Amino acid sequence: MIGDRLRLDGRTVVVAGAGGGGIGTAVCAAAAELGANVVGLDIDEPALATARAAVAGAGAGGSFRGIVADVRVKDAVDAAVADAVAAFGSVDGLVHVVGGQRPGHWQRADEFPVADLDEVLDLNLRAALLTSQAAARAMTAAGHGGSIVHIASVAAFFAAPFSLAYSAAKAALISLTRTTAAEWGPRGIRVNAVATGTIRTPHSRGNDDADASRDAVLALRRRGTPEELAGAVVFLLSDLAGFVTGQALTVDGGSTIRPSYLGPDDIPVFMEDGDLRRRLLRD
Repeated sequence: MIGDRLRLDGRTVVVAGAGGGGIGTAVCAAAAELGANVVGLDIDEPALATARAAVAGAGAGGSFRGIVADVRVKDAVDAAVADAVAAFGSVDGLVHVVGGQRPGHWQRADEFPVADLDEVLDLNLRAALLTSQAAARAMTAAGHGGSIVHIASVAAFFAAPFSLAYSAAKAALISLTRTTAAEWGPRGIRVNAVATGTIRTPHSRGNDDADASRDAVLALRRRGTPEELAGAVVFLLSDLAGFVTGQALTVDGGSTIRPSYLGPDDIPVFMEDGDLRRRLLRD
């Protein structure tokens, strides 16, 4: 049955960046609802508390174990994965959510400090490599393969003025995804990425006017939710995606399919024929 192939019963899924009420928290709740034992990693206990509450509130079939860990630190990552194996016997999936940038990282390219580049790469690329390596070693030792999912961004596909480090890091993350998928495929380990568009999370609030302007460039005319992104993630974790690896699944509400010459009404801005415009906009 196709529904059975979506289930994650008895599997252990590590979520790096589990807390805060955003994407990682939604992934924890969705994976647990499908029967997974979820091991959430985050920088402090208050962040983990939100994930723990979300799993409990979802009436999930799986369990949640929170571990305070800085995933930019190799020893901390290795210890957390060892803890997951000790608690549940294996690691079958990894979702790496940790990433982003601080307001101070928005800078002009000709003035961008190398120290800030290092900081952004540490958070968005180095941390993903560390969690992937630890998870892959555990999966290899168990001899059963598994699934790794990285949360990337559509910023990887475009020029990103004033956000040089972040877009470069996300592009590198997709490259890392493809390379590890090729190397680890013979071991039965699938590695994929989800390239997100604009998702409404507690860390990405905006004012109503700014949101309306941003939504106008999306085919669906709205921002996404963490739960919608989690749906794509659990698909990639599950057996429904058993032949999918090395891919970047774009989940962006259609932002990447709209060319820049379209206005908010989806008609090219250079179209000046009023009668034609009215005919196309007729209900």
